[in-house]
Amino acid sequence: MSIKFIVDSMCETNSEILRRYEFDVLPIPVTLDDKTYYDGIDVTSKMIIDFVANNKHTFPKTAQIQPLAIISTFENHLKNGHDIIYLAFSSKLSGTYQTARLLGMDLQEKYPDQKITIIDSLSATTGSALILYQGLKLNKLNRSYEEIVETMTFLSDHIQIFFLVGDIKWLAQGGRVSRNAALIGDMLKIVPILYLNDGEIQVYEKIRGQKKALKKLLATVDEKMAGNREQIIGFVQSTAPEIQEKVKKYMQKEFNITNFMIPDGAGAALTVHIGTNCLGIMFFDALPENYVNVCP
Repeated sequence: MSIKFIVDSMCETNSEILRRYEFDVLPIPVTLDDKTYYDGIDVTSKMIIDFVANNKHTFPKTAQIQPLAIISTFENHLKNGHDIIYLAFSSKLSGTYQTARLLGMDLQEKYPDQKITIIDSLSATTGSALILYQGLKLNKLNRSYEEIVETMTFLSDHIQIFFLVGDIKWLAQGGRVSRNAALIGDMLKIVPILYLNDGEIQVYEKIRGQKKALKKLLATVDEKMAGNREQIIGFVQSTAPEIQEKVKKYMQKEFNITNFMIPDGAGAALTVHIGTNCLGIMFFDALPENYVNVCP
């Protein structure tokens, strides 16, 4: 028997991790007008950006993972005698976690000899990937199922995610801020900093000017990370590779960070929520004793 890890496409990894480790990715449905696509399969972040630019009255939507996809993926492993750990997109942002729990309980009765655990990541994008990665590493080290679940759950409770938003008008179209606030904010060059608070996206602060906002973002990361510097830092960017590289070099020099997890770019589902010219930074505010500070 072995452990099979499952995530959804909001978990942003990169080609190196996909090459080295085996895990399933369930695609998040993304709707443009009346047509549904599947993140990571037939829709890209560029398609989302182009759609928003050309459609002023409709906005892309994301939906839960289809139950049939969850059941099919779970059963494919259970019937072959494998245990399952599904790291789900934050329960505050999607109903997929609750759906997977219910389906998991039903399947547990059908496969009583296998272990099924659904973990609420309270996270998204590279934050989820950092949690997944620790599970994958511990599995490679032949740690027990129980230790892996306990560690991934601990990390889900201690993940910190901050986003520097480049286009406040995008947040208005997606319903994150009011249109009036976005209009005024755009005129005043207000740059919002978003964060995940207990798994829910909220506005952390609004700063006038990108340079000041970036300075505030880095000061906040420094404060929240406290003494936990021996860890892998996650990034994700949407049409902002230069800012990402600038922040990476700064953290290498000033924070003495040596390991980073950097996806190839934001996926379609994530782009729906964060827009363009955006940078996300992910890290843990506490680390378990068995934390593996090696990447990849």
